[in-house]
Formats: sequence, structure tokens, C-alpha cells
Amino acid sequence: MTDKKKFFEQFKFDQSHIGCVGIEREQFTLDLATRRISPIVPRYLEQISSLNGALDKNRFQFGYELSACQLESKIGPCRIDMIKDWLKESEDFLCLVDRRLNTYRRHVELASEDMPFDIYPDPTGRYQRITANMPAEILHAACRVAATHIHVGMPDLATAVRVYNNVVTHTDELIMSGDGSSGKRMKLYSIMAPRYRPEPLASESEFYERACTHGFVNDPRTCWTLIRISIHGTIEFRMFGATDSIDRIVGWALRCHELCT
Repeated sequence: MTDKKKFFEQFKFDQSHIGCVGIEREQFTLDLATRRISPIVPRYLEQISSLNGALDKNRFQFGYELSACQLESKIGPCRIDMIKDWLKESEDFLCLVDRRLNTYRRHVELASEDMPFDIYPDPTGRYQRITANMPAEILHAACRVAATHIHVGMPDLATAVRVYNNVVTHTDELIMSGDGSSGKRMKLYSIMAPRYRPEPLASESEFYERACTHGFVNDPRTCWTLIRISIHGTIEFRMFGATDSIDRIVGWALRCHELCT
């Protein structure tokens, strides 16, 4: 098996999810007593696990991020017309968890400089490896920014490359649409990911060559560009800030879906 073949086999295209949308929301967790951002995501995930009977895992999933102060909620993949209802149901479920833990969450795209910088105790060890020699400036930037990611399902790699080349021409438009911090979040993100701007691909082979050059050939999740072809068989849009407005997220998703189709 060639190295190129191994790289491409990491991308799984599900024919039942072509054109479907998935949304990931990052949010900060806060202690109700202190009103401060706190590294309590393990408590959230433990409580969510105890409520598994009330959770449809085919529709909603919850997980961790690099920061132990940042919870990720996911919906989909689903049809574009279903995302608003699913987002509301996901948020209602997390509000139940808030009440049980006596905590709350904030969907803000930029945390203050005095937040805790605890790393989530990732059981796979991936975060520990990533941060082992990471400069403090980059670690702090990675922990302070929070975003909304939108996925649109693709049928195969050739189509994904073609669609990717179309949507990257809209990068600036989408950055402006997703900005709620007057550019501060993107400035901080650029510290963590200097190559954050997506560039067109001449071919699938160039995708592999770029992965080798930029160091994400063994783990495509470490490609930090604002638009990328993801291992989930999607075009992933990563420029939108965290927000508590479900209507705003729906608007972003509609635009991304339109560009992909």
C-alpha cells in the first residue's frame, strides 16, 4: 500500500450523507458561584453520560476540545431544513445539564486573557502530544478562541476537491459573515495557525503533496485552514465565531450549503 493510498483512505465518504449538514459548536463552561470560565468539561461529559437514555446519539453528540474549559456540541449529519430544530433540542439538553451541575455556558468567540489554560485530559493522549512542546503564546491562543464549524457532505474525493476550489474563493466573505469580535478572534487564530487561509488545489495529488509538506499527512485533523476537506467526507467551514444565536448559525449553514451545491 502506497503512502498516498494510506492518506486518502483516512477520508470516509458516506453516500447517505451527501449534501447533509453537520454543525459543531464550541462553548466555554463557567462555574455559577464565581461566574468565571472553569475547566469543568469532565463534569459535563460525566453528567451527559449519565443521561444517555435521554440522548439520541444519531442526532446529538458532545465532546471535549483542547481546553478543559471548552465543551463541544454536535448535531447531524441532517438535512438542511432540520438543523434549526436539532440545534434547539441540543441546547435544551445542555440547559438540563447546566441545572444539574449548577453551572452554565457562554457562546463567546474570544475568552479573556486570565482564563485557566488547563488541557483536557484526553484519554487518547493526543492533546498531551500536541501541547508537549507548544509555546505558551500558541497554547493560549488555541484555548481562548471558540468557533462554530459547519460540514457539508460530499460523495467522493474528486467532487470534494472541485467543490473546495469553488468555496475557497469565498473565504473573505465568510470570515466577515462569521466575525463577532472585530477581527480579534481571527488575529488570535492566526497565531495558532499561520497557514489559516485555504488555497486552491490543482488535483488530488497536490492535496497529498500539500499534506506531506504541511505535516498533516498522518492526521488530516491537524490541517488548520479555515476551509478544509475533512476525514468525515465533508467540506468543513471553520471561520465562524461561537454564538448563542441559533438563527445566525442557520444563516451560515444555508450559505455554506448553497456554495457547496
